[in-house]
Formats: sequence, structure tokens, C-alpha cells
Amino acid sequence: MATSDVLDDFKRALFALIHRLMPVDGIRFFIYVPWAQLQQDSASHAHLDTMLRQYAETYWALDPMHPSRFEDQDTVVVSNSMLMSDADWRQSEIFTGFYQPNGHFHNCDVFLKQQGRIVAVLSLVRRDPVQPFTEAEVDRLNQAQPFVEYSLGAIHVSSRVISRASLSELFHLTPREMDVVEIAVTGVSNKALCRHLGISLPTLRSHVQSIYAKVGVRSSSELIARLAPIQFN
Repeated sequence: MATSDVLDDFKRALFALIHRLMPVDGIRFFIYVPWAQLQQDSASHAHLDTMLRQYAETYWALDPMHPSRFEDQDTVVVSNSMLMSDADWRQSEIFTGFYQPNGHFHNCDVFLKQQGRIVAVLSLVRRDPVQPFTEAEVDRLNQAQPFVEYSLGAIHVSSRVISRASLSELFHLTPREMDVVEIAVTGVSNKALCRHLGISLPTLRSHVQSIYAKVGVRSSSELIARLAPIQFN
């Protein structure tokens, strides 16, 4: 069975598991690292795809639950009700500009990691304004998270993490520099790279200059030529 077919089976089983654990009005699973050669997103409803485009273009920088904010934390499940009061949430820019216009009032994200890095996110949404994700539901997701994380790693991610570790050791790249490298070798724009990692353009330029010096290249094309065959072999 092809890897993509296995992943499709995994996502179907994952969505079914979530529906058994708690009521939700929408589920989205997405790979957070570009080197995972998989379908990047899968949603339970088509309108979530439209929401994703809006989010990527405008609202990721406003999101208190963006994965980049939790990379160095032990937190693996986070909901809007965990981060702020209901009144503060309803006044936040991410709610008034993004969730409310799309008919959703509450969000809960489950982060899936490999070697301490977030590699994928399971995002749950609800339409009912008086039904936030409760502490008991967050606890349920915390209990399920290790199994889901292990299952994802067994399908695909672990082998890619091994490649990442080897490349990092070879050129003495920091974890954040590896994040930049993994996206840069795909040839995406700097704007898209900054959006994905949740960093500013000056911060990106600083990382890039450090990477160039360590790898011994002077341009993005040289970086791609040097690293892509190593990273994706």
C-alpha cells in the first residue's frame, strides 16, 4: 500500500476517533513541516479549506495558538478557553476577524511532535458560542495525543526526522536553522517561509546568512543544489 493511502487511512481513523471522544463541528489535520512528502492538509468539511487560505494569508500572525508559539513548550493540547477568558477571546482580533465571520466560536489544537519539534497539528472547531472545549475534553485529548503521535511517526515522519538530524549534525545547524532549510529547499518565497514559521523577514535573513556560512554557499540556488540531494535521498 502506498504511503499516501496509509496516510489517508490514518486521517480517516483519526477523525473518527475525535468524533468518538467529543462533539466537534470541524476537524483539520495538517503537516507542519514541508519536508514530509504528504498531502499537506485534510479537512472534514470543504469550508475549512477556504478558512485555511484566509488564515495563511492574514491571520496566522494574530493566532495565539500558532504552533511556532509552542515549539519550546511541553504543551501538546491548547484551546482558546485555556489561553484567555471567554470575554477576552470574543474581543480578540483572531476571533472577530477570522473565527466569527466563518461561523466558528471555539478552537482546540493538538500538536504532534517528533524529537521535540512540532511536525503536525490536529485542529478542532465548534460553532456553538456556549460550548467551549472543557478541561475534561482537553484532558481526553492529552491522553490520546501520545498514541496519535506515535501512529503518525510509524507511518512516515520518523524517517524524515532521522534525515533532519543527520543534516543538522553534518553542518552544525540549529533546530531553527533546520526549520528554515527544510522550507527553503522547496523553493518557496521568503514571504511564504516567514508565514509558515511565524517569523519576521529580518529574522529570516539572519538565519539564512548563518546557514550560508555553515553550509559554505552564497545563494539560495546553491543551498538547494547542495542540500536537497542530501536531505531527500
